[in-house]
Amino acid sequence: MINLHTVLTSVLLLLTFSQGKAQTMDWSKQVITVNSGRFEFSPPLQDFVTAQSYNIVNQSVNEFNTIFTQSAQDILIVGHTAFISAQDTIIKVDLNTYQRITAIADSGLAKLALFKNRLIVSKQYPLSRFFAEVLDTADLSLVAMVENISGDCGGIAATADTVYIAVNGGWMGTEGKIAVIDPTSWTLTREINLGAEAIGISTLYKYDGKIYSVNKTPYGMPAVGSISAYDPSTGSHFNKLISVKVGNGTGIMDSTLFVTMNEGIGSFRLTTMQIADTAIVPDPGSAMYTYILSSAVDTLNDRIYTNIGDFMTPGICLVSSLAGDSITSYPTGISSDVVGIDYREYPQGIAILEDKPVLTVYPNPAVDLIAIQYKGNQRVTAILITDAFGNVVFNKEENLNEQGLQPISLKNLPAGLYCLILKTTGNPVTAKFIKQ
Repeated sequence: MINLHTVLTSVLLLLTFSQGKAQTMDWSKQVITVNSGRFEFSPPLQDFVTAQSYNIVNQSVNEFNTIFTQSAQDILIVGHTAFISAQDTIIKVDLNTYQRITAIADSGLAKLALFKNRLIVSKQYPLSRFFAEVLDTADLSLVAMVENISGDCGGIAATADTVYIAVNGGWMGTEGKIAVIDPTSWTLTREINLGAEAIGISTLYKYDGKIYSVNKTPYGMPAVGSISAYDPSTGSHFNKLISVKVGNGTGIMDSTLFVTMNEGIGSFRLTTMQIADTAIVPDPGSAMYTYILSSAVDTLNDRIYTNIGDFMTPGICLVSSLAGDSITSYPTGISSDVVGIDYREYPQGIAILEDKPVLTVYPNPAVDLIAIQYKGNQRVTAILITDAFGNVVFNKEENLNEQGLQPISLKNLPAGLYCLILKTTGNPVTAKFIKQ
């Protein structure tokens, strides 16, 4: 039998000799979701696009803007400013006050990206030319229209001197291409044809000097998709076919690309171009018309935000760890097609408000008892334990003692994998452990 005093002493010794924590100058303020609403086929229209915020610290939800159109396409968050594209409208919003700064009417909107002080907008049907345009970020005035791109466009990635845009050709597209744009003149330099294996090209990402694309499985086709890699230094590309139904990209963390697979969210190793996991977040119920509508990776807090819904009724956003452990959820609107993380930087000369917290569970694996040690600047408000299916099996509202220590009995829990969650006045902190 484990002695409690021995457990707590061991934890203190472990932390005494642990390495110092790396500080960060960034933090995650909130998550912004844009809801397309219930699609209405004829006027009078009564349901419109709405934008809402989820406060990561106090977990409150606030709807702050309505765009009087029918569908949301993308969000780009830069500092405290958000740019939102919604069917025939682009708006600019101050995320400190939630007030709309400006808006313009447009058409055929798809994805957004930033190049210096320019907003890049990719275009799609009903347009038949000028499939990319460039706007001034200050007032959304038109700077340039890019000619000669061969078809409907999707995701955008910008490097220091080049802008890359995915060319999917719309629902009748038969191959995937990448348009290469020179931002000094806003002209098309060339199109890189990735071939039929890259059909459905959608999201683009920069990683390790290369441009990666997520190529979605076309509607009604067999469950095969692909990930493509283009190397600008050599001009070469490589398509990796994967035997799963591929959807939208979720984000990159280190060398791992998170992407929708088989109606769930899986992971793909860019270093090996191989699938790591096909179901970190499982299919929420596509057989009963409930789908993952959008998702994003919070790279500072190791979280995945997954919007789930049926296109007809309000949905939820599932918050989980990068390993798939369910942490919490919160309500969203109908058809939550867009989600983005509001990252902030501390101003120069201002001290960092909080070091990255450290949570230790000991012993691990455990038998009847664990001790937890938390070191961080935020006060703990509750301790939760969830099982491998996300069910809460322990929930106690209390702070830790002055040394950040707390023993917990596991006698009533069956053997298995568990996730310990500390709710704090800041972001939740988690750690996994095994009960033998």
